[in-house]
Order: sequence, then C-alpha cells, then structure tokens
Amino acid sequence: MRGLDAAALYVALDAERRRRGLSWSAVGREIGVAPNTMTRLKAGGRMEVDGMLAMVGWLGRSVEDFVVETPF
Repeated sequence: MRGLDAAALYVALDAERRRRGLSWSAVGREIGVAPNTMTRLKAGGRMEVDGMLAMVGWLGRSVEDFVVETPF
C-alpha cells in the first residue's frame, strides 16, 4: 500500500517558504489552503486530496515525490 509522506511534503514546503522569504500565512494564501491544513500537515495528519495537490503544485513537483510504501 502507498501513502503520502506528510513529513517530506512539510520539509519541502518549509524549504521553499524559506527560499522565497515567506511566512506560513503567506504560503497558505498562495497555495489556497486554510491555516489548519498547514498545521495538520506539520502534525502528520490526514490531508484532503485538493489541499495536497495544491501544495505539490505550488512546489512545482510531482505527487509521486511524496508517496511512500506503507505497512498497511
């Protein structure tokens, strides 16, 4: 089974956020997701598909970059 590597997505978002000199609020506005979505990601919680796709798109990367094999 495969799943989202939320930690890797968060690290990638944080690196891009820092590179662009943005706050997390600004990142959320640019991506178009609510602040609680970013908090959930940081905590490793479940992501809505639309939010996850928007984040990956903002990074200019493929969803496959953040998919890992899971034991379940």
